[in-house]
Amino acid sequence: MTKTAIAGAMAVVVAGAVVANRPAIAGVSADKPATTKRTSTSPSAGTRPAVPLAGLPSKPGPHVEKVKALGSDSWVVLGAPAPDPVWGKARGRAWTPKMPYAPDLGAAFLYGEGQHAFVKPDGRFQDDLWAYDVYGHRWICVYPGSSLTELRVALDKRGFEVGPDGDPVPVCQAGHGYGNMTYDTDARKLMFLPCGSPYSRSKLGARLTSLPAGMDRKRVRTCPWFYDTRTGRFERKYVEGAYPDGTNMEATVEYVSGKKQFFWIHVKTVWFYDPAVNAWVKSANKGAPPPFGIDPVACLDTKRDRVYLHKGDAFCVYDIKTETWLDLQPKAALPKGTGIGGVAETMTYDSASDVVILNDYRQCPQKGIFVYDPSANAWTAEPRPIPKRITDRTLLNAFYCPELNVHVFHGAGDSDDNGAVWVYRYAAR
Repeated sequence: MTKTAIAGAMAVVVAGAVVANRPAIAGVSADKPATTKRTSTSPSAGTRPAVPLAGLPSKPGPHVEKVKALGSDSWVVLGAPAPDPVWGKARGRAWTPKMPYAPDLGAAFLYGEGQHAFVKPDGRFQDDLWAYDVYGHRWICVYPGSSLTELRVALDKRGFEVGPDGDPVPVCQAGHGYGNMTYDTDARKLMFLPCGSPYSRSKLGARLTSLPAGMDRKRVRTCPWFYDTRTGRFERKYVEGAYPDGTNMEATVEYVSGKKQFFWIHVKTVWFYDPAVNAWVKSANKGAPPPFGIDPVACLDTKRDRVYLHKGDAFCVYDIKTETWLDLQPKAALPKGTGIGGVAETMTYDSASDVVILNDYRQCPQKGIFVYDPSANAWTAEPRPIPKRITDRTLLNAFYCPELNVHVFHGAGDSDDNGAVWVYRYAAR
């Protein structure tokens, strides 16, 4: 492919300062990432493997036998995962209830900032990407975060920030993680949508204030990000045509394998992103939408192709096949006052038992595990207890591992590196 210069005026961020109208970076394509050898924007990132997740899934460690031995309604505390040998531990992050699980890797991703514009002791933003290796009980650093002093990016004509090699660089793309990420089991890629992080501007200057002429900032915000687990590279696609409103992006994304599309609820409207044609399609959105706007917890019912959402006193169900919001009116409803969104609860679908697990773990009248049975259309009246070590100072990120039939919770203080892992089994099989 012919390498072309970045078209139009650019802003280049170098060592925390913005220098307008710098010359184009050699080797950067105006239309898509160059196919040149991948280089790094960090002088120390050469110690990171080119494909950090190569070799997964890991050989099961001794902790796996403890997990397999769990009975019904049982917990085991695995403690702190082993740190990445170069980049250390993943830090806690608020408003990030979801960790997308990759069954082919036996690992789950953790992404999204913690404290706003938090800079880690190594001088990098907490816009890092991590994978928790379930079978190795260890952290793998996928992307160490943007260096405050060494970052060098430029805007290409699509409005994407790219590095010297032409690859898009995810600089402060998620003020929090929310539910804005999922795993494409067919393409073996993590997909996430940005929700913005304006708090980083004080440290990076006028990032993204000099978009190319005629560029729609909202459209850029709705262009999806991908991380290819096989190549170790970030990808981003510019989407033409219709697109969702690119404001208040604290949304929920799920990959629907049978449809081979991504479900996205933005505020109260559902859209589908089709990677085959790189297009957004607005759903029929029939029925009454949720009463809340942003930041619900959610999970995908893979048996029925339904998405369950919860926030406050509202439990909402979207049927993907009919593109309809269902008013199920459960026979037994949740108690009032449960859950204030992703900073206080998590929601996961248990495919082995065909139930939804809602963990209300902080800032709510009744803490514990609430269970929704779709077949009976009913919630449990009383919550099941959670470990006392999960306190109001703990922020949980969660996923379900179908191979081991367990719900996994990583908990830590916001931007703290004091994380531990708890594992819960609803029903033994």
